[in-house]
Amino acid sequence: MLDEYSIEQRATQIFDSRTKEYFAEVLSCYASGNYRSSVVMLWSVAVCDLLFKLQNLVDLYGDAKAKAILAEIGKLQQDNERSPIWETKLVESVADQTQLLDIAERENLLHLQRQRHLAAHPVVNANFQLHRPNRETARALIRNTLDGVLTKAPILSKQIVGELVADLEQASGILIDDKRLKAYLESKYFNRFNPEVEKAVFKAFWKFSFRLADEKCEKNRAINYSALRLLFGRNPAQFTTQIEADKDYFSTIATGGSPVVCLIHFLSREARLYTLLADHAKAAIQHVAEIDTSARCLAWFIASNLQEHAVKLGEWISGKEYPQIDSLTWTAIAEVSDSPEWAKMVLRLANRYYVSSAGYNSADRRFTEVISPSLKTYALDDCIDLIEGIQGNDQTWGRGRAQADHREVRARALELDPAFNAVQYAVFNRHLD
Repeated sequence: MLDEYSIEQRATQIFDSRTKEYFAEVLSCYASGNYRSSVVMLWSVAVCDLLFKLQNLVDLYGDAKAKAILAEIGKLQQDNERSPIWETKLVESVADQTQLLDIAERENLLHLQRQRHLAAHPVVNANFQLHRPNRETARALIRNTLDGVLTKAPILSKQIVGELVADLEQASGILIDDKRLKAYLESKYFNRFNPEVEKAVFKAFWKFSFRLADEKCEKNRAINYSALRLLFGRNPAQFTTQIEADKDYFSTIATGGSPVVCLIHFLSREARLYTLLADHAKAAIQHVAEIDTSARCLAWFIASNLQEHAVKLGEWISGKEYPQIDSLTWTAIAEVSDSPEWAKMVLRLANRYYVSSAGYNSADRRFTEVISPSLKTYALDDCIDLIEGIQGNDQTWGRGRAQADHREVRARALELDPAFNAVQYAVFNRHLD
């Protein structure tokens, strides 16, 4: 089987721009068949990249371990400028004290160092020939170094969670929408994450968003949830697999309150995750969906399908409970699905909500918040459905603002069909002119 791994393509993913520039020399030597030179240069590039990563951790996150390693390496260099012992110490310290290198990656680097010594020093065989690594050896060394060191971002999962949470709390005032938050997180954090860091951060934010209910988590729940949702969107398959593999952890949620409401908002977007949770988590979700308005509106994944959910929601809205559904929840309901069928169901639910108003004030508010913003998307049958509902409730047509509001409805119907005759709807029509 052919090795489809492309060194050139992988090199484009090198994290540090300085490392990428240095690696170009490795690539040039390798492409020219100068494998000895490529191995010698590769070791120098790897050492420099580790130093860059440590300094990056110090500059961005004030990482104490990285700072201590750099200080120790600096002292070793100062004590004996000609000794290369600090290079080995650097690799071992980074592997032992940080998460930048695992055991296998450390051994690969130390093997590279030995190969570099053989290639760089005047080590000759019985025929007085210098050691010359072959193409396969050079390629393997380059591949291991690219994957194990050069393309990895300088970030530590054990420390990044606390840093990220504190940063979001401090910056929440300026990160007022998902667009700004996404740009901020991508630039400062997400683009530096490897899969292991991503999974560690996702796991922590799941706990902050959907399990804990202390004062600090309550205060920061909205922005922590937004960060979790944006992180999940980067690799849904990876995080779905993570939830499936660690069912017990992800099923340990709060028994009620805002953490579970927040989880229902998330599951309304990612419904397949609901089936992965344990029964006790599902029970908590179902209970909250029965007692919280926004949760009830969004917990469509409990029903067999969206249509069944819409039917039940419509019956509830038209019942005697007179639920008050805020505009943010209506927006979230509309975002459950991007299908035209669901968009139409949402309009009909909005109609139900308005024509079920229990008083003039609630009718005023419901028309302003739910009907008026969506009228431009109404089809003629949606307008007729609304008009017929209005005729059955004097709290809609008998209020002071009904004349102006309902003219908007008639205008939309006439826009869609100039032959539309509102006179046939006598109760609705007589209060317009």
